[in-house]
Order: sequence, then C-alpha cells, then structure tokens
Amino acid sequence: MNNDTPAAGRAGFGMYPFEPLRPMYARYWAAIRERAPWLPSALEWDVDLDEQWVDPTTAISYTCGWPLVTRLAEYVESGRLKVVGTFVHTVAQADGPTYRSVLVARRAALPGDFAGARAAVNGTTSLSGWVSLLHAVHGPGARWEGDVLVTGEHVESLRAVADGRADIASIDAVTLAHLRRLMPEVCEGLVEVGAGPRVGCLPVIAGPMVGVERLAEVQHAFADALAEPSLVDVREALLVEAFVPVGVEHYMGLPALAPQ
Repeated sequence: MNNDTPAAGRAGFGMYPFEPLRPMYARYWAAIRERAPWLPSALEWDVDLDEQWVDPTTAISYTCGWPLVTRLAEYVESGRLKVVGTFVHTVAQADGPTYRSVLVARRAALPGDFAGARAAVNGTTSLSGWVSLLHAVHGPGARWEGDVLVTGEHVESLRAVADGRADIASIDAVTLAHLRRLMPEVCEGLVEVGAGPRVGCLPVIAGPMVGVERLAEVQHAFADALAEPSLVDVREALLVEAFVPVGVEHYMGLPALAPQ
C-alpha cells in the first residue's frame, strides 16, 4: 500500500459518541491522517462496536478495558488487535493515563451502604459501569448482592437513579463530565457517593489493517496531532490534554477487580 493511499478499512471513536463532539473527532482524525495518510479517510459512527472491534478490516477503534482483557484477549495475544494507547483526560478523576469512575445516587451515603441495593448498569461488560461498581461497593472479586437493572447506556443509568428505578450507578467519569455540559438535566438531583478503583483510561486499539511495523507510526500520529496548537478547542471539547502510547500491560490488573 502506498503511504498516500487511504486504507479501505474502518476507523471509529465510538466510546464517547455524543453528536456535538463528532466534528471535533473529525478534525482530530484529519490531523492524524496528515501524519499517517494511509489510514481510513473517515470515522464511522453509530456502528456495532462489538462487531467493529473484531472486524478484520478495522484499522482503528476505541474500546473498554474490561472486554480488552476478557473476550478480546485472544485477539490481542494473536496480534490481531494491538493497543495503541490512551488519552490523558482533564476531568477531576483522571491522573495521567488513568481515572476512576463516579458513583452516583439520590442521597449522600458511603458506597458500602448500597450493598443489597438496586443498581443501574449500562452493561455487565463495562469496566466503569459494572466492574468498578462491584469493587467500590463490595470489594475486589465480589459479586453484586442486590437487583440489577441493565440500561444499555450511562445516560439511561443516570435517568434510572434519578427517577427511582434504581438506587445507585457507576458512571464513566469522562461520560459524566460530557453529560454535565451537554445534557445537564440528566444529572439533576444526583450526588456523588464514591469512586471506582483507579484504572487505565479507555484504550485505542489497532486492528489487522495496522501491522505491528506501523504501530509506532500510529502512536506518534495520535500524540503529535493532539498536541497541534490549532486543535486547542478540540482538546477542550474532548476533555483531553495528551495521548499516551501504552500497551496491553496497562490493563492487565483489571481481571483481579471482579469475577469474570
């Protein structure tokens, strides 16, 4: 493939897919492609991420740490998927390339006070919404003792707690910060009652379209593009300040947090 010929594969940043942020991601992607013009020319939105992650035509995708070290582990071990790195976020819960999720409820209490309560969970493969909740309320390796309402999305978990269908939820800190700016009404009446364990921020992954010999090139493109002075408003909108190359080892401690 000529370095100036865009790949016919797929690329996407589907983990924080809020509509107002998509033009910002598009500008960032354009800056990345200035440095690696062989990458796909456009980002995909509104796709099945489970399918995109394992599609052999995927070049770049965005995933969660929990599936990375569980059901995607075989793809990583075989080299079909490679961790490119992660972002350093500007939210209060972030520290370098790590962060904590935020536990929310309608009343102030300690996380342990919600043992046996009804939890709203975006999905049981979510590090921020499920694994972090188990760890914060019950401890490492524990199982949830109360009822669980699976909502499908963090925003729906917030709504479920707010309207009384659930008592507590654990929300990705970056998602919560975006929602407070973009949809503040869904956070009304909720209070922070704790935090999840400190874990790696969401990993950007490269699929089979990116060979191991080009991984360093992609990592440089992601980091250098984000630091571009003309993208200061992009960084502010996406709540990021840097991109850090990391490997899968950044996430290898996750399986000890909760039962698989």
